[in-house]
Amino acid sequence: MAIDAAPTTPPTIDELVAEITAAREELLISVEALKVQFTPESIRQRGLAMVTGVFTDEFGGIKPKRVAIVVGVVVGVVGLRLLARRRR
Repeated sequence: MAIDAAPTTPPTIDELVAEITAAREELLISVEALKVQFTPESIRQRGLAMVTGVFTDEFGGIKPKRVAIVVGVVVGVVGLRLLARRRR
């Protein structure tokens, strides 16, 4: 048994204008949120948080092994450059 759906009336011009206005306002809010999210300062803060997260645990404590690895690599690279410079 098929139930006949009640015929819908087409939206009025005022309803269409209200719908378009609401969609425009929603789009403006989204664009403003994107602008805030992609400012140089917010990008810098996210990058800093990412790097900080590599060297700290969830409680804010430093992860000594990771810091030691980075320090070792830096010392090694500097040492190799100094050694190469002396050989010239």
